[in-house]
Amino acid sequence: MKTGTKLQPIQRRELVLEALDKTGIVSVPDLAAECGVSDMTVRRDLDRLAKLGQIERTHGGAVSRNRSKRATAVDLVEPHIGARTGRDREAKIAIARAAAGLVSAGQAIALDIGSTTFELAAVLSGMTLSVYTNSLRIASYLSEERPSVYVPGGQIHGSEPSVVGPLAVKHFAQLHFDIAFVGVSGVSESGFYDYSLEDTEIKRALIEGSQKTVVLIDSSKFGRMSVARVCELREVDLVVSDDAPGPDLQVVLDAAGVEILIAN
Repeated sequence: MKTGTKLQPIQRRELVLEALDKTGIVSVPDLAAECGVSDMTVRRDLDRLAKLGQIERTHGGAVSRNRSKRATAVDLVEPHIGARTGRDREAKIAIARAAAGLVSAGQAIALDIGSTTFELAAVLSGMTLSVYTNSLRIASYLSEERPSVYVPGGQIHGSEPSVVGPLAVKHFAQLHFDIAFVGVSGVSESGFYDYSLEDTEIKRALIEGSQKTVVLIDSSKFGRMSVARVCELREVDLVVSDDAPGPDLQVVLDAAGVEILIAN
């Protein structure tokens, strides 16, 4: 079925079940684009399938009822920023230091929200840079440091917090970055994932506007999925992590042209 082709209800529901059988999770925006219908129509389809006991609904999508049997883990609830900040912090600091080596003075870079991107902001705080971010935490931290910091307008969202919404997406869509550093909640053979649909829209805008996209991810997130797919594997140039992925994931990353940088 071609993306954007308007499908009939039975076809849409079959597509949902086929997608869940392959990946274990689907999101409303991806299904709407695939089926050529509105988000509301997709939500009605998912609600009906849930009532029939064929799927489990989530905020922003659905997961397979057989997900516990799948090799890929599915994370549905985002941990609070306090918990994420302390988790695997040594690995995140190492990742940040390795990622900082990719940056040159005078560049324009985008920093996504996240505990690892915050560690990167700390490493870069002494450099002359233009930093664009929707993370108020990063912006506040860098406001008295050397980089020039820019944030979009929009709605304040989440416990971190971040700026999201159409205004923020439009703002970033008009910009160009030398490098976009993006955080994700997981990566599997089907792409990179995040917990929040709202933050995912921003991540996509940063990716589309960057000359080079770098994903910062600690190895505990390999082979994991979440509610929203950020992008396909081929849309990322480089992954910086504290360890190598497993052989199956390594094969598909190689096939997609994604380089891996292991932090020492």
